[in-house]
Amino acid sequence: MSTVRIDIRDEAAMAALGGSIARVLRPGDRVALVGDLGAGKTTLSRAILRAIAEDPALEVPSPTFTLVQDYDLRLAVRHVDLYRVSGDDELVELGLGEGDAVELVEWPREAMPITVEIGFGDADEARRVTIEAPSTFTDALARQDVLAAFLDKAGWGAAERTVLKADASTRRYERLFRGEERAVLMDAPSFVPPPDSYPVRARLADGNMGAFLAVGALLAARGLTVPRTLAVDAEAGCLLQEDLGDEKIAVDGVMVAERYRAAADAIAAFHQAPPPAILPGPPAYTPPRFDADLAAVEVALFPEWYLRAPIDPEFAALWRAAIEGIGHADDHLALRDVHSPNLLWLPEREGVHKIGWIDYQDALFAPSVYDVVSLTQDARVDVPDEIEAELVARYLAARPGLDVTAWRRAYHIVGAERATRILGVFRRLNDRDGKPQYLAHLPRLKRQLAKNLRAEPALEPLKAWFARHTTILSEVS
Repeated sequence: MSTVRIDIRDEAAMAALGGSIARVLRPGDRVALVGDLGAGKTTLSRAILRAIAEDPALEVPSPTFTLVQDYDLRLAVRHVDLYRVSGDDELVELGLGEGDAVELVEWPREAMPITVEIGFGDADEARRVTIEAPSTFTDALARQDVLAAFLDKAGWGAAERTVLKADASTRRYERLFRGEERAVLMDAPSFVPPPDSYPVRARLADGNMGAFLAVGALLAARGLTVPRTLAVDAEAGCLLQEDLGDEKIAVDGVMVAERYRAAADAIAAFHQAPPPAILPGPPAYTPPRFDADLAAVEVALFPEWYLRAPIDPEFAALWRAAIEGIGHADDHLALRDVHSPNLLWLPEREGVHKIGWIDYQDALFAPSVYDVVSLTQDARVDVPDEIEAELVARYLAARPGLDVTAWRRAYHIVGAERATRILGVFRRLNDRDGKPQYLAHLPRLKRQLAKNLRAEPALEPLKAWFARHTTILSEVS
């Protein structure tokens, strides 16, 4: 456990503390609010709830008489007041501690993982707040002070802040409003992953904001649309960017052909010239490479998480042979996460500028098919076969002179490798991280895997392996 003491000078400072707490609460957190009558327990609860609701006018009545007030917000929250509860039988009936709702409990009757004690200060509105909680919570709360200082320095300290929905990213994003102006805050603390961790083995850029800045600078220099940097503290892991909006190339889970065509054109335009071996930045950055060693790490997620079985040496050897059979004459900088959640639609712009690119820090040098297949075989959205074929033809037409036979062979090999990896990733997101929404995409990924295995003769040995060890091919026959 860790202890934090905070001096609150007035109600505005209490509201700010409520906002900070709201941004670090997670489903299932239980918070004991302790203090004398009139100390400010309900005031802090109200500030937390309004911050979670992103509504400063949200009505938050005291639950003194109702005992429990439930809120269905970005997080489910139960506001509880046990002042009038006299016996343990009443506590049992309330069902506290059940489910994933955050609980804010005034006058608690038991110890809770997070305790916020509010005491009176030297002035009328002054309060002394003591928070006892696991270090993960207090560290996250301290991080809010870092972000607040960054925003103050950037001139956005008084901005309204709303949390943006995250996908599978380890980074946090917020949208900021300052009058008519908007911006996006990226919260990405700098760190070095452990040497044998998956991010290191998979050559991801976790904890390295310099990678994001360098790749973004190259994209902008090549004429693609990326958010402009408004303020940055790379060492602290704080970045304020232009807000390009929320409109994506897929709408309500359905691909929009016009938008996917523009994305394919943008990829082709980016591939007109090879990238430098070292991205100049600042700071200078050398992206990793896609090769058989990296592919071995990625496809190993399939037996580990999808099959829940030890990796078969034959499986590993077959994938190594397939990836080593891909040529590297047409390697380019692959942005790695080129799919519908990361491609914004900007209809007011022209040509390839209609596509806004985000989440590209994990870029690597890879065969040019890498980003094309990520787009045309979108893991989250159905792309009809005829549209996939049109997009591939459109890309190839923009790049005359390619060895089309070799390119298509690499397309199906990388497509199969990608589907295999993501089947493992999405199962892991469900089983380990409690994100069941990714299971809905598994049938699509199985179809993509089967389609690639059947399309490319070089994948025949792998197709036979999947037929012997899984039911995927028969499921989508």
